[in-house]
Amino acid sequence: MQKRVVFKSKVGQKLVGIFDIPKGKPPFPAVIICHGFKGYKEQMHLKSLASLLAKKGILAFRFDFGNGAGQSYGKLEDIMFSQYLRDLKTAVDYLSHNKLVDKKRIGLAGHSLGGQLILHYAPIDKRITVLADLAGVVFRGAGKTNLEKNTKEQLAEAKKTGYFFVYSKRTGKKYRIKVGYYFELLKYNTPERIKKIKIPILIIHGSKDESVALSHPYLAYKLLKSTKKLVIIKGAPHTWRGKNDPGNKFQKKINPIVVEWFKKYL
Repeated sequence: MQKRVVFKSKVGQKLVGIFDIPKGKPPFPAVIICHGFKGYKEQMHLKSLASLLAKKGILAFRFDFGNGAGQSYGKLEDIMFSQYLRDLKTAVDYLSHNKLVDKKRIGLAGHSLGGQLILHYAPIDKRITVLADLAGVVFRGAGKTNLEKNTKEQLAEAKKTGYFFVYSKRTGKKYRIKVGYYFELLKYNTPERIKKIKIPILIIHGSKDESVALSHPYLAYKLLKSTKKLVIIKGAPHTWRGKNDPGNKFQKKINPIVVEWFKKYL
């Protein structure tokens, strides 16, 4: 069963989410699924994961971060990593007080920027008990992500105008983003935060990821001191949905691995 909900941040900003609720009697263990840059809660690679989690007895909660492509507050051009961290805390707070959820059994899954987000967030919130990093970003500033390559090409002009532009294959449109988003990202030392993770973590990355280089998952795995597992999916792209995932073959490989990880440790 799915249930759409609207909840608010501590400053009254609207956030919109979807519960995928298992059969049975609550409270359930729960996983918050975090989308990536330009992402939103209904994307098929997130939706299919949420559905399988619910079928296996785990409540899934996917929501649109503010200043994104979904239904929550704000505009994409105003996106900031610090704001995403605050929105994630709001979501964890919301689940922790929801009768459907076992507040002692909350995990996080994050794709791309969402992967970097959960790596950075988990060490500062003891309510989080297990992680799944899906094609997540680990470090910035070395030109190893599409965002950095894109920004670097436009940086001189962006410093003058205050904006750079990103292209969305999904919509076929260009979106402007405040250059402050990029400079703020560079300030976050996620590798140092990874060293502080003490809970089980699964890392999944595609061998054909065109947006986040394989150096990212390998570095994360090297730095981690907790229970960990790294899975490289042969041939998988950065985002496994639509034309990038014919016949849903990568979803069928990845989702069961993620679900089994949460079933084991959540």
